[in-house]
Amino acid sequence: MQAVVDLVLPASCAGCSRSGSALCPECAARCRPAPRRVVPHPAPPHWPPCWAGGSYETAAAAVLRAYKDGDRRDVRPVLAGLLGSALDALLIDHPELAEGAVRGELVVVPVPSSAAARRRRGDDPARALAASALLGLAKGEARLVDVRLGRRVADQAALDRSGRLANLAGAMRVDPRRAAVVRDARCVVLDDVVTSGSTITEAARALRSAGARSVAAATALATPYGLRSVSSGDLRLPRPRPWVGE
Repeated sequence: MQAVVDLVLPASCAGCSRSGSALCPECAARCRPAPRRVVPHPAPPHWPPCWAGGSYETAAAAVLRAYKDGDRRDVRPVLAGLLGSALDALLIDHPELAEGAVRGELVVVPVPSSAAARRRRGDDPARALAASALLGLAKGEARLVDVRLGRRVADQAALDRSGRLANLAGAMRVDPRRAAVVRDARCVVLDDVVTSGSTITEAARALRSAGARSVAAATALATPYGLRSVSSGDLRLPRPRPWVGE
């Protein structure tokens, strides 16, 4: 639908609704990647190493909402740049993951959307975002594997932290047809935003239950509340990936 509208009307900024472009210069500046390690506070049990590409606030938050629920698929490259930068930083922070990627042994797992969300949106924007972020890796460096929701879950947005954790506990499972790919593999969970950490925690549990050797995570954004950033020390972070407009 948005593509049809854009043929008739000028594009509007997904961050502030200003007409003229998909992302105005001011909002673009607020969406530039700034990777950081994040840990929910308090951290859920067995929280995996996790990097986020930016903060879920102001323009970046508006762009993500527009992408997922406003039919603004044109801003996917912006979010993919954020997620890709988080993934790049994670691989630098964990050389064993980078080595696995070079050998083609890295398994990347986008978090699943509920069937109701897919019907409402008409597609799966989270999985499409994960696939776009992987374009920055060389061909053959990673395999995309899905986990599934094995039961119905409530909308996470309406729940508090404890409710989110309880809602997803035990809800995910690895597709049995892909279990052999996950077994003894190094896995990276990709998500659009981390808030309470419940989604990544449950995805990591499902992967470990399927025999994954290790699990880490990368997200496009992280909420600034209920999370703490972890100092990167002397880690040499990658140059942010190119994104739409550059």
